[in-house]
Amino acid sequence: MSRYRPPRTAGTALITPEGEARMRAEFHELWHVRRPQVTQAVSEAAAQGDRSENADNNL
Repeated sequence: MSRYRPPRTAGTALITPEGEARMRAEFHELWHVRRPQVTQAVSEAAAQGDRSENADNNL
């Protein structure tokens, strides 16, 4: 029993257009909304001198 899989043809779609749209929306949410929130929280904690791992778990 081999785990070999033949290569896919060049035109084979590995993700549906709907799946791509969901992934792009999630990326946008994480990068443009959540990331600034997290960096702001870390910055505020650093300003207070508290950078412990569990300092603020409500992110």
